[in-house]
Amino acid sequence: MVINSLLLKDFRNYKSFKSDFSPGINFIYGKNGQGKTNLIESFYILTHLKSFRTAHLKELCSFGKDLSLIQSELTKQGVFHEVSINLQKNQKIVQIDQKKVNYTSDYIKNFFSILFSPDQLLFFKEYPLERRNYFDRILVLVDQQYFDLIKNFNKIKKHKGALLRSRSIREISVWNQLLADIIPEISESRQSLVKKINKKMSVIFTELTGRKDKLELWYKSDFEGKADLDQAAIAGFLNEKLEAELAKGFLCFGPHKDQFWMTLNERKDKETFSQGEYRISFLALQFSIHTMISELLGFSPIILLDDIFSELDQQVFIKTIEYIDQQHSQVFITSAMIPEEYRKKGNSYLINKGRLLA
Repeated sequence: MVINSLLLKDFRNYKSFKSDFSPGINFIYGKNGQGKTNLIESFYILTHLKSFRTAHLKELCSFGKDLSLIQSELTKQGVFHEVSINLQKNQKIVQIDQKKVNYTSDYIKNFFSILFSPDQLLFFKEYPLERRNYFDRILVLVDQQYFDLIKNFNKIKKHKGALLRSRSIREISVWNQLLADIIPEISESRQSLVKKINKKMSVIFTELTGRKDKLELWYKSDFEGKADLDQAAIAGFLNEKLEAELAKGFLCFGPHKDQFWMTLNERKDKETFSQGEYRISFLALQFSIHTMISELLGFSPIILLDDIFSELDQQVFIKTIEYIDQQHSQVFITSAMIPEEYRKKGNSYLINKGRLLA
């Protein structure tokens, strides 16, 4: 997948921006606060239809503006597409090849990018919900059935939650059974994804660091240690916990409580990783997902590396550049400055106050 060109109007600090890009490595550099991360954010929106920095569309519009525009010409698996995304304070209007896209799912099943940024790293590390959403987004892309599974779960969760708040006890067992029917499939999909990622992750971690440590991703269903992952056991458990859920007024058990974490030589991430180890491990995770998608779906996701010079030590950065140089993928890297030895590896773009200077 390649973003051939990008046009922005009234997006963040970009009043007007237009540029073509290399299908290989693109270095975006400039002083702090000039709009480098804003540019990465626009690429992310193109490939995920959401920002990694805010949930509020209004914040994406330039100051004093109510509408911003992202347009791109991109190529995926040899097919050319024109994409247009109008961002308003309450809605997104999305078009592919001049045809309106009515459902987000129709769009995000087609495009993908992997992102390494300080913001995303923090959210992934600190918030279990962000980790679940992160892996669910990948599953929507690689597993054709998963979007329907998670969509149905959210509907059931919403209805059961309303019943709990209104204390409509008689109907809740029906919704518990619907949950029991779907939960094993969600857990199986999540566990399968973790196994696929783990086939790649330690090898990539070694390539990036030179360290022969065992990096693993782990998944734990919320029902582990509570009930077997079969429909009868889950339904029985949920019915037994009715009083506890009525007291809370919301669903206390389910896939929305599942956990993901990483270990390095059996050391758990949040509790024992140094900051440097967490950064490198997360980068190895991202590259593992990139490789998996490339193999499963036949296209290479775009790689977005924001402020990577400040986040990684020099040795790891050198190895990261060597690694991505071998992937034959489009890459966007932001930094305050580009060392001369790397300039020849790709195209360079100087950003100053929301404008492209070179």
